Amino acid sequence: MVLSASAVSLVSITVTVLMVAAMLYLVWGTIGSDIHGPSPGNEDRPELDDADDAETDDASSELPEGSSA
Repeated sequence: MVLSASAVSLVSITVTVLMVAAMLYLVWGTIGSDIHGPSPGNEDRPELDDADDAETDDASSELPEGSSA
């Protein structure tokens, strides 16, 4: 059974409109929620700069004198 071009185009346009509506629904739902907002306190923030770990990582990644990559 061969579908006509108008039926295929009608189905593709309908599916596209439904996908756009679903994306707008998902975005609209996340706009009002606080899930992407900043946290109110400082106690939940992770340590980003750990000086002891940074020195050991840098030293181990360097090549010894006289060596080439």
